[in-house]
Amino acid sequence: MSLPRLRLENCLFDGDVWHLGEDEAHHLIHVRRCYTGSVAEGLLNGEKITLRLECRGNEVTAKELARYREKEARPRIELLLGVLKNDQMDDALRFCAETGAAGIHLLACERSVPRYEGSRLADKMLRWERILDEATKQSGAASPPVLHGPVRFFDLPFRDLPPQRLAAMLDQNARNLREIEIAEQTVLAIGPEGDWSPEETEALLRNGFIPVTLGSRIMRASTAVAAGCAALHILGAL
Repeated sequence: MSLPRLRLENCLFDGDVWHLGEDEAHHLIHVRRCYTGSVAEGLLNGEKITLRLECRGNEVTAKELARYREKEARPRIELLLGVLKNDQMDDALRFCAETGAAGIHLLACERSVPRYEGSRLADKMLRWERILDEATKQSGAASPPVLHGPVRFFDLPFRDLPPQRLAAMLDQNARNLREIEIAEQTVLAIGPEGDWSPEETEALLRNGFIPVTLGSRIMRASTAVAAGCAALHILGAL
Protein backbone atom coordinates (compact mmCIF):
# COMPACT_ATOMS: atom_id res chain seq x y z
CA MET A 1 0.00 0.00 0.00
CA SER A 2 1.38 3.41 -0.96
CA LEU A 3 2.16 6.08 1.61
CA PRO A 4 -0.30 8.92 2.16
CA ARG A 5 0.79 11.84 -0.03
CA LEU A 6 0.51 15.58 0.40
CA ARG A 7 1.62 18.65 -1.49
CA LEU A 8 3.82 20.96 0.56
CA GLU A 9 3.51 24.23 -1.38
CA ASN A 10 1.04 25.66 1.15
CA CYS A 11 2.75 24.21 4.23
CA LEU A 12 5.24 26.08 6.41
CA PHE A 13 8.79 24.81 7.04
CA ASP A 14 10.50 26.50 10.01
CA GLY A 15 13.90 24.94 9.34
CA ASP A 16 13.18 22.00 11.61
CA VAL A 17 9.65 20.71 11.04
CA TRP A 18 6.85 21.13 8.53
CA HIS A 19 3.60 22.71 9.79
CA LEU A 20 0.87 21.32 7.58
CA GLY A 21 -2.02 23.39 6.29
CA GLU A 22 -5.55 22.82 7.52
CA ASP A 23 -6.73 21.00 4.41
CA GLU A 24 -3.74 18.66 4.30
CA ALA A 25 -3.98 17.96 8.04
CA HIS A 26 -7.70 17.20 7.78
CA HIS A 27 -7.14 14.82 4.87
CA LEU A 28 -4.34 12.94 6.66
CA ILE A 29 -6.23 12.55 9.95
CA HIS A 30 -9.83 12.06 8.86
CA VAL A 31 -9.46 10.47 5.41
CA ARG A 32 -6.16 8.57 5.54
CA ARG A 33 -6.51 7.85 9.31
CA CYS A 34 -2.93 8.89 10.08
CA TYR A 35 -1.65 9.24 13.64
CA THR A 36 1.54 10.25 15.44
CA GLY A 37 4.34 8.12 14.04
CA SER A 38 2.71 7.60 10.64
CA VAL A 39 4.96 8.05 7.62
CA ALA A 40 3.81 10.13 4.65
CA GLU A 41 5.29 11.39 1.39
CA GLY A 42 5.52 15.10 0.72
CA LEU A 43 5.70 16.44 -2.85
CA LEU A 44 7.40 19.77 -3.55
CA ASN A 45 9.02 21.35 -6.61
CA GLY A 46 10.26 18.14 -8.18
CA GLU A 47 11.29 16.53 -4.87
CA LYS A 48 9.80 13.69 -2.84
CA ILE A 49 10.19 14.07 0.93
CA THR A 50 9.61 11.24 3.40
CA LEU A 51 7.92 12.60 6.55
CA ARG A 52 7.12 11.28 10.02
CA LEU A 53 3.91 12.83 11.33
CA GLU A 54 2.98 14.16 14.75
CA CYS A 55 -0.74 14.68 15.22
CA ARG A 56 -2.12 16.87 18.00
CA GLY A 57 -5.85 17.27 17.73
CA ASN A 58 -6.45 18.73 14.28
CA GLU A 59 -2.89 20.05 13.96
CA VAL A 60 -0.18 18.07 12.20
CA THR A 61 3.56 18.66 12.05
CA ALA A 62 6.11 16.52 10.28
CA LYS A 63 9.83 15.76 10.53
CA GLU A 64 11.83 15.02 7.40
CA LEU A 65 13.36 11.54 7.20
CA ALA A 66 14.72 11.75 3.65
CA ARG A 67 14.33 13.59 0.38
CA TYR A 68 15.35 13.07 -3.22
CA ARG A 69 14.74 14.72 -6.57
CA GLU A 70 12.46 12.87 -8.93
CA LYS A 71 13.96 12.09 -12.31
CA GLU A 72 12.26 14.15 -15.00
CA ALA A 73 10.03 12.12 -17.29
CA ARG A 74 11.29 11.56 -20.83
CA PRO A 75 10.22 12.55 -23.34
CA ARG A 76 9.30 16.00 -22.05
CA ILE A 77 5.79 16.58 -23.37
CA GLU A 78 4.22 19.99 -23.89
CA LEU A 79 0.49 19.64 -24.56
CA LEU A 80 -1.53 22.10 -26.61
CA LEU A 81 -5.14 21.55 -25.59
CA GLY A 82 -8.27 23.17 -26.95
CA VAL A 83 -10.46 24.40 -24.08
CA LEU A 84 -13.11 21.77 -23.27
CA LYS A 85 -16.42 21.64 -21.44
CA ASN A 86 -16.35 21.22 -17.66
CA ASP A 87 -16.25 17.44 -17.17
CA GLN A 88 -14.06 16.90 -20.22
CA MET A 89 -11.65 19.59 -19.07
CA ASP A 90 -11.38 18.16 -15.56
CA ASP A 91 -10.70 14.67 -16.90
CA ALA A 92 -8.15 15.92 -19.44
CA LEU A 93 -6.17 17.74 -16.75
CA ARG A 94 -6.15 14.68 -14.48
CA PHE A 95 -4.89 12.53 -17.35
CA CYS A 96 -2.15 15.09 -18.13
CA ALA A 97 -0.86 14.90 -14.57
CA GLU A 98 -1.13 11.11 -14.34
CA THR A 99 0.66 10.50 -17.65
CA GLY A 100 3.49 12.94 -16.93
CA ALA A 101 2.95 15.93 -19.24
CA ALA A 102 5.37 18.72 -18.33
CA GLY A 103 3.26 21.64 -19.50
CA ILE A 104 -0.27 22.39 -20.67
CA HIS A 105 -1.02 25.30 -23.00
CA LEU A 106 -4.76 25.98 -23.21
CA LEU A 107 -6.12 27.23 -26.52
CA ALA A 108 -9.38 29.04 -27.18
CA CYS A 109 -10.19 27.40 -30.51
CA GLU A 110 -12.94 28.21 -32.99
CA ARG A 111 -14.89 25.14 -31.84
CA SER A 112 -14.19 25.59 -28.11
CA VAL A 113 -17.63 26.06 -26.57
CA PRO A 114 -16.60 27.51 -23.17
CA ARG A 115 -15.36 31.12 -23.21
CA TYR A 116 -13.70 32.28 -20.02
CA GLU A 117 -12.49 35.74 -19.10
CA GLY A 118 -12.07 38.04 -16.10
CA SER A 119 -13.06 36.71 -12.68
CA ARG A 120 -14.65 33.62 -14.20
CA LEU A 121 -11.35 32.66 -15.81
CA ALA A 122 -9.48 33.34 -12.55
CA ASP A 123 -11.86 31.01 -10.69
CA LYS A 124 -11.43 28.33 -13.35
CA MET A 125 -7.64 28.58 -13.22
CA LEU A 126 -7.71 28.06 -9.44
CA ARG A 127 -9.97 25.03 -9.88
CA TRP A 128 -7.77 23.57 -12.62
CA GLU A 129 -4.62 24.07 -10.53
CA ARG A 130 -6.29 22.20 -7.64
CA ILE A 131 -7.21 19.34 -9.98
CA LEU A 132 -3.59 19.08 -11.13
CA ASP A 133 -2.35 19.11 -7.51
CA GLU A 134 -4.77 16.36 -6.50
CA ALA A 135 -3.88 14.28 -9.55
CA THR A 136 -0.17 14.49 -8.75
CA LYS A 137 -0.88 13.33 -5.19
CA GLN A 138 -2.84 10.38 -6.53
CA SER A 139 -0.18 9.44 -9.07
CA GLY A 140 2.87 10.22 -6.92
CA ALA A 141 4.32 12.88 -9.22
CA ALA A 142 6.66 15.32 -7.49
CA SER A 143 5.51 18.28 -9.61
CA PRO A 144 2.24 19.05 -11.40
CA PRO A 145 2.30 20.09 -15.07
CA VAL A 146 2.79 23.82 -15.58
CA LEU A 147 -0.59 25.22 -16.64
CA HIS A 148 -0.68 28.17 -19.04
CA GLY A 149 -3.95 30.11 -19.23
CA PRO A 150 -6.02 30.13 -22.41
CA VAL A 151 -4.86 32.13 -25.42
CA ARG A 152 -6.60 32.45 -28.75
CA PHE A 153 -5.37 29.76 -31.11
CA PHE A 154 -3.97 32.22 -33.63
CA ASP A 155 -2.16 34.18 -30.89
CA LEU A 156 -0.09 31.15 -29.89
CA PRO A 157 3.68 31.83 -30.28
CA PHE A 158 4.46 28.76 -32.39
CA ARG A 159 8.14 29.79 -32.65
CA ASP A 160 8.63 28.99 -28.94
CA LEU A 161 7.50 25.36 -29.22
CA PRO A 162 9.83 22.32 -29.39
CA PRO A 163 10.95 21.34 -32.92
CA GLN A 164 9.09 18.03 -32.89
CA ARG A 165 5.43 18.90 -33.31
CA LEU A 166 2.61 16.38 -33.47
CA ALA A 167 -1.11 17.07 -33.85
CA ALA A 168 -3.89 14.54 -33.35
CA MET A 169 -6.19 14.90 -36.36
CA LEU A 170 -9.12 13.13 -37.95
CA ASP A 171 -7.28 12.88 -41.25
CA GLN A 172 -6.93 9.86 -43.53
CA ASN A 173 -3.28 10.81 -44.10
CA ALA A 174 -2.41 11.03 -40.39
CA ARG A 175 0.61 8.94 -39.40
CA ASN A 176 0.68 6.24 -36.76
CA LEU A 177 2.75 7.27 -33.73
CA ARG A 178 4.71 4.01 -34.01
CA GLU A 179 6.16 5.27 -37.28
CA ILE A 180 7.69 8.34 -35.62
CA GLU A 181 10.90 8.47 -33.60
CA ILE A 182 9.95 10.38 -30.46
CA ALA A 183 12.38 13.18 -29.57
CA GLU A 184 13.54 14.13 -26.06
CA GLN A 185 11.18 17.12 -26.21
CA THR A 186 7.94 17.06 -28.13
CA VAL A 187 4.68 18.95 -28.35
CA LEU A 188 1.33 17.24 -28.87
CA ALA A 189 -1.71 19.23 -29.99
CA ILE A 190 -5.21 17.97 -29.24
CA GLY A 191 -8.21 20.00 -30.31
CA PRO A 192 -11.59 20.57 -28.68
CA GLU A 193 -14.77 18.58 -29.24
CA GLY A 194 -15.41 18.63 -32.97
CA ASP A 195 -11.67 18.70 -33.79
CA TRP A 196 -9.73 21.57 -35.32
CA SER A 197 -11.37 23.97 -37.75
CA PRO A 198 -10.02 23.94 -41.34
CA GLU A 199 -8.17 27.22 -40.68
CA GLU A 200 -6.58 25.82 -37.51
CA THR A 201 -5.57 22.62 -39.30
CA GLU A 202 -3.90 24.66 -42.03
CA ALA A 203 -2.07 26.78 -39.43
CA LEU A 204 -0.80 23.69 -37.60
CA LEU A 205 0.52 22.15 -40.81
CA ARG A 206 2.10 25.45 -41.85
CA ASN A 207 3.92 25.59 -38.49
CA GLY A 208 5.49 22.16 -38.83
CA PHE A 209 2.98 19.90 -37.08
CA ILE A 210 2.79 16.29 -38.25
CA PRO A 211 -0.78 14.89 -38.32
CA VAL A 212 -0.97 11.74 -36.18
CA THR A 213 -3.68 9.25 -35.39
CA LEU A 214 -4.38 7.80 -31.95
CA GLY A 215 -6.26 4.81 -33.31
CA SER A 216 -9.11 3.84 -35.58
CA ARG A 217 -11.89 4.96 -33.21
CA ILE A 218 -13.07 8.47 -32.51
CA MET A 219 -12.24 9.40 -28.90
CA ARG A 220 -13.50 12.05 -26.59
CA ALA A 221 -10.93 14.83 -26.29
CA SER A 222 -10.02 13.87 -22.71
CA THR A 223 -9.50 10.24 -23.77
CA ALA A 224 -7.26 11.43 -26.58
CA VAL A 225 -5.15 13.31 -24.02
CA ALA A 226 -4.67 10.14 -21.96
CA ALA A 227 -3.96 7.95 -25.00
CA GLY A 228 -1.63 10.44 -26.66
CA CYS A 229 0.51 11.33 -23.66
CA ALA A 230 0.77 7.71 -22.49
CA ALA A 231 1.72 6.52 -25.98
CA LEU A 232 4.45 9.15 -26.31
CA HIS A 233 6.02 8.10 -23.00
CA ILE A 234 5.88 4.40 -23.90
CA LEU A 235 7.27 4.88 -27.40
CA GLY A 236 9.88 7.37 -26.21
CA ALA A 237 11.22 4.78 -23.76
CA LEU A 238 11.76 2.12 -26.42
